[in-house]
Amino acid sequence: MIADLTGKTALVTGGGQGIGPGIAMSLAEQGADVAITYRSSDGQAIADQIEALGRRSMALQLDITESSRAGEVAGEVISEWGDLDILVNNLGISGAPGATGQGNVRDIDWELTWKVNIKGLADVTEGALPHFRERKSGKIVNISSVAARWPRYAIAYYVTTKSGVISYTQAVAKEMAPYNVNVNCICPGRVWTRFHQEWFENREAAGDTAVVGNEHYDLFVAGVKEAIPLGREQTPEDIGKLTAFLSSDDARNITGQSIQVDGGQVMV
Repeated sequence: MIADLTGKTALVTGGGQGIGPGIAMSLAEQGADVAITYRSSDGQAIADQIEALGRRSMALQLDITESSRAGEVAGEVISEWGDLDILVNNLGISGAPGATGQGNVRDIDWELTWKVNIKGLADVTEGALPHFRERKSGKIVNISSVAARWPRYAIAYYVTTKSGVISYTQAVAKEMAPYNVNVNCICPGRVWTRFHQEWFENREAAGDTAVVGNEHYDLFVAGVKEAIPLGREQTPEDIGKLTAFLSSDDARNITGQSIQVDGGQVMV
């Protein structure tokens, strides 16, 4: 086992797609009961996979831009299961629908990315903190991006919000340390999920000559080989395994940290 999470309960935002299923399944494989939030994906399918491992699960629909709803979701898990040990803030976006970032940055890209990546993450977290304070324990893992450390290919609004996730992680880690709550951040590198797929699709639709007529995955792999010393892409399971460790008692003296899982793209 990576870490013993037997008897623990977890909530993973954005658990229905992208990196989320890799995180949710990794926690379940280590023994945790795992609730996930979803918006438009089939979150119940992931919940069913978790239950097939013999763990409890639930799929909660969430539009994280609705602050009051975001603040309630942790309470729903606590109400149903009686406790919450682990919160993973995974949900994030790279822009509003149709975003390309290729000289066409719109106000809605700044606004929606901030609402999801920063304000929504904070709303969900704030909803869980009173419970963690009361029980004097808990683990929070926030998902940022390697772009926050090395914004070579990223655009300003995305980099800004993902850098904000790191700063927010450090602030909450300091605040919650007296309550025995660990708060850490993971910065994934290049992971081939719907996140990247939509990025290439939007660029092709906008007529980007670097994308039009080329296989999107081939372009992705070429970028991986150029940027990553180990020469290979990362996977949702890579992120999930580190999440499981940071959520365990073995990581009790790790807090306020941001850790890259990026094949050596950033070395700090």
